[in-house]
Amino acid sequence: MMQDFIKRDRFDFEIGYLTKSPCLECENKSGLPRCHRDCVVLDKIQTTLAKGISTQSASFES
Repeated sequence: MMQDFIKRDRFDFEIGYLTKSPCLECENKSGLPRCHRDCVVLDKIQTTLAKGISTQSASFES
């Protein structure tokens, strides 16, 4: 099974961040958490976020 390649070409500050879950106002929210696997909205969000390159440092100096 070949997975889709995600080109990581944008920084996280270019993509933005979620301020509210789209599930809160979804017409299918009564099906949570089972409905998440077939959710087109969540798939698009996850794909967009996966393209981001984190600008946070992986190590912290003390």
